Amino acid sequence: MGSPVTHFEILGTDPEELYRFYQQVFGWGLKHPPGDGYAMVTTNSGDASIEGGIGRAEAGGRSVKFYVSVEDLEATLAQIESGGGRVVLTPRQVEEGGVHIALFSDPEGNVLGLVRA
Repeated sequence: MGSPVTHFEILGTDPEELYRFYQQVFGWGLKHPPGDGYAMVTTNSGDASIEGGIGRAEAGGRSVKFYVSVEDLEATLAQIESGGGRVVLTPRQVEEGGVHIALFSDPEGNVLGLVRA
């Protein structure tokens, strides 16, 4: 069985403008108001959608990525490396009591995320 996409992120230089844009264009809502430049987003589209986040990118960059849910972050990162990808961020817990994530790049340099199922 495959691994589902469970989260997305849209990061940029002006999170407030991104919140406004996605609310206006797609009707997305904020589940947790921004406090530190990052807010959880609901697409308000029922069971068929995934939730995400909008926030400030590091070093003023921009990035859009999605997260794939896997059972074992370390084992999946090993498979990624053996397949020609690269580990970008080793597994870590997002916040106390939060999910565990890791980041990798595919052979073309696209950065994607993993989240422990």
